[in-house]
Amino acid sequence: MLDNYKESATHRTLHINQTIENIYSTGTVVGQNGEVHKLHSAIDREEGEFLSKIIRNDPKIIKTLEVGCAYGLSSLHICLGIQERVGASHTLIDPFQYIHWDGVGIRNLDEAGIDFFDLIQVKSEFALPRLLEEKEGQFDLVFIDGWHTFDHTLIDAFYASRLLRVGGYLVVDDVSFPAVKRVIDFLKNYPCYEEYDSLDGEVSKSWKKMIARGLMSPINQKTWSQILLPSLYRRIFDDRVTRIVALQKTQEDTRNWKWHNDAF
Repeated sequence: MLDNYKESATHRTLHINQTIENIYSTGTVVGQNGEVHKLHSAIDREEGEFLSKIIRNDPKIIKTLEVGCAYGLSSLHICLGIQERVGASHTLIDPFQYIHWDGVGIRNLDEAGIDFFDLIQVKSEFALPRLLEEKEGQFDLVFIDGWHTFDHTLIDAFYASRLLRVGGYLVVDDVSFPAVKRVIDFLKNYPCYEEYDSLDGEVSKSWKKMIARGLMSPINQKTWSQILLPSLYRRIFDDRVTRIVALQKTQEDTRNWKWHNDAF
């Protein structure tokens, strides 16, 4: 029976890889009724490999959760990583999968032979609290790629933190968006989180940064690092654009009711 399972998983691995490669090579996806759409709003190869690598490196990752499915590429990469593991399950939250995305993401999962996912077609601010009632601390990895305002991303991260088990991973995409980066800067101050890995993009040198540096140049950079709040220092002097970040939950969140960190 185990041999049959391994054979099925190997066969499915080929299908998933073929589906992923076909999407990237053609730059197109197909909807539920056969309509062809140009690929956009999807993770690229590097980001997909970033997700897959986290899963490969930790065999305890079996149950995963994703906020935002869209065309399903992130789902494919996640499922590729867990599909050979007994008990693998992937939960998707996407209220617009059929309304806005023409069912592409689910079609791709079906096309790849993935049968261990569950789609929740409810907005995350409603779906996540309901999940928490039944599955607190039961997920090994949560991937957030939903609505990119600060408050919405923070709500997703708040519930994701409680849905994760200790040792699990919170992965957030599009950290180059200022609002999303603000959430990540906040989460990094949580005692229960440590940054596990990140993927940086192109160097960013905005005119605002250059003016600020010019005005601050009479004082050396090391001195500014001691004067400014860490978040403000990074905003002015850090040229890296972080695309995706993985945080690992290293302990239970035991902050008291008046917890605050001035570093943020």
